[in-house]
Amino acid sequence: MKAFYQTSYKKADSVNYGELPDAVAGPNQLLVEVKFVSINPVDYKIRNGDLKFLVGSKFPKIVGSDFSGIVKETGPGVIGFKAGDRVYGVVPPFSGKPGSLAGMVSVNSKNARLIPEGISFEEAASLPVAALTALNGLRRCGVTAGSNLLINGATGGVGHFAVQIAKAVGAVVTATCSEANSELAKKLGADITIGYRKEDLAKSVNQFDMIFDAWGKMEHSDIRRLLKKGGTYASPLIMPTSFFSALFFRLAYGKKFTSSNMRSRPEDYAEIEKLFSERKLRPVIENRFPLEHADEAFDMTENGKPRGKVIVVV
Repeated sequence: MKAFYQTSYKKADSVNYGELPDAVAGPNQLLVEVKFVSINPVDYKIRNGDLKFLVGSKFPKIVGSDFSGIVKETGPGVIGFKAGDRVYGVVPPFSGKPGSLAGMVSVNSKNARLIPEGISFEEAASLPVAALTALNGLRRCGVTAGSNLLINGATGGVGHFAVQIAKAVGAVVTATCSEANSELAKKLGADITIGYRKEDLAKSVNQFDMIFDAWGKMEHSDIRRLLKKGGTYASPLIMPTSFFSALFFRLAYGKKFTSSNMRSRPEDYAEIEKLFSERKLRPVIENRFPLEHADEAFDMTENGKPRGKVIVVV
């Protein structure tokens, strides 16, 4: 099968596009012919070797988490899927299994969903990691109707989903983004937009019930000033110091500091699918790359500050 893979970490000549042995469906697995993959920060962090303490250094390594495609075979023990089904889902990033940037991927059936009517392959591939991370982040914040919420990085992969989900709940959303993306943020549902730079945040005189830092790079001084006492700050960024930061914020300022990575229970997928069916959630997709140029998709995701999701067409 054709695949985009690497033979080591952080070497210019380690990235390859070519033939690898075909994936096979093992027990409780689906063999999926991949149509689309979306790239997430966790994917480029794995590719760069930043998370090798979690995923190991076994090569060749196929990276990629999100996918959509068609079931070609079902392995022993699979229930609820059959050949020909349209599916989407995620290869758990830290499972050590080959990822989704290939013509075929084998995935445990518990990590796949049937694509509901009305959702395209491309749209489905954009959803799992980013939309479920946004949903869990807002849940961890405790967002409800009328909540005064700040979303930092509101037009990125996770952030643009967070704005839409928060508005569907009925929150009052202030979005940080570049001036160029202000209109997009408002179109997604933001009530107010402000710049994301420190000098822009310094101009804000409002305090918020909760902050969802989709970008994950707000400074503690800004969080402390902008978050109300008793409020919650959530970020999907993996930080070794998260526990100590949380304890410090709780004891010193009476403010909750929590991590909000992806949660992928069936009820979470169902909620995202319901929002989509009600036209309250739509992915923004402006950057598409063929599989043989997946390195450009990684570069765009890591360095290009894309609006919405970056897609690889397999």
